[in-house]
Amino acid sequence: RLDAAAPRQRARLESLSTPLAATPLPPDLRRGQAIFNSQKAACSACHAMGYLGGNLGPDLTRIGQVRSERDLLESIVFPSASFVRSYEPMVVVTRAGEEHSGVLRRDADDEVILATGPATELRLARAHIAEQRPGRVSVMPSGLDEQLTPQELADLIAFLKASR
Repeated sequence: RLDAAAPRQRARLESLSTPLAATPLPPDLRRGQAIFNSQKAACSACHAMGYLGGNLGPDLTRIGQVRSERDLLESIVFPSASFVRSYEPMVVVTRAGEEHSGVLRRDADDEVILATGPATELRLARAHIAEQRPGRVSVMPSGLDEQLTPQELADLIAFLKASR
């Protein structure tokens, strides 16, 4: 199903690239850092940058060394397109039929611990689990491209790209 969405995703990325390249102001690292740490984008709630930030998502301290601007844009706009190893979503279904998803923190003989939010974890006793499978939807919310202005998105990408 993800492959079926690929042409639509590429078209969306292309449609975003033009406004980002034509922002009224040149992309600015300081404004990008402010967006990263703002409540509007809430990136720092889940991602570490240096010694600050959360640990639900990957550490972005050196993300600019390994990702292009295009990769960063895709990760922000389509967070479920690919997953960083150790941050893949997991779905756990209990014997009672409840379905929980999150990032697997612990997979032990007696329990499974899922990180379900920036500061929330769910402990499930192994005896209560009926099924455990990889998830397809990232815990990172989609739609940031609709919440941020093109200028804010360009500034955020410039900040991330400069993180080396």
